[in-house]
Amino acid sequence: MYMVLSEWVTPPVIVTAGVILFICLISTAVIGFLIMKGKANIPFSWHVNLARLTVGMAIVHASLAMIWFFQL
Repeated sequence: MYMVLSEWVTPPVIVTAGVILFICLISTAVIGFLIMKGKANIPFSWHVNLARLTVGMAIVHASLAMIWFFQL
């Protein structure tokens, strides 16, 4: 008796993770642009940490999509 993951991984969950991923990606790009142009006094470590969060969200989003697609 095990719970099938595809029961709670539905397309709305995958889309929500994709929206969060897109927001992370845009935020990372904007912070990098502002740092590069000198328009904001933001530490570079924020850009690096946000890029790490973006990669993590990409992994979560891809995993959810594969779980749903392969019906695991």
